[in-house]
Amino acid sequence: MATDSIPDPAAGRGPDKLLAIGVYGETVAAYRYVVMSEKTDNAEHRREFEAMADEEQEHKERLQKLVEQLYPGQQFVLTQDDKDLVVTGPRLLDIRNERDFLEAMEMVLSTERKTAKFYANYGKFMPDAGVQALFKELAEEGVEHYQRLKALAREVGVTEFEA
Repeated sequence: MATDSIPDPAAGRGPDKLLAIGVYGETVAAYRYVVMSEKTDNAEHRREFEAMADEEQEHKERLQKLVEQLYPGQQFVLTQDDKDLVVTGPRLLDIRNERDFLEAMEMVLSTERKTAKFYANYGKFMPDAGVQALFKELAEEGVEHYQRLKALAREVGVTEFEA
C-alpha cells in the first residue's frame, strides 16, 4: 500500500527561485510603505515611509535584473510557503483607522525581521559571489529598516516587539 509523501517545503528553491522570492518580498514591502505614507498624518513619518518605499523598489529592481541576467526566461509560481519566507500577513493593506495602522505597523516590523532573516540564511547558498554579497547587504538593510520602523512604531504607540 503506497502512502502519500509529505512534500519537502524547500524543494525547488534553487538560487533562481530564491531571487524570485526576494523580488516578491521587495515588491510587497514597497507597496506597503507607499500605503503607510498615504495613511499617516505625520509629515516626518510620511517622508520616512516614502524613503523606505523607494529603497524597497530599488532592491526589487536590482533583484529582478539579476533574475533576468542569470536566469533569462525563468518564471515562477510562488507557493504560500515561499511567500511566507518574506512577508507576514496579507499582501494588501486595508488601513481605515488608527487601529488598522498600528496592526499594519506590527506586520511591516515582522516582515522586515523575516526578510532580513531570509537574506541572511539563504545568501550563503547562492553560487554567485555577487548575489551572495547582495543578499548580505539586503539582510543588513532589513535590520536597519527594522530599527527605523521600531522608532516610528514607538512614536505611534506600538510598544511590544518580537524578541
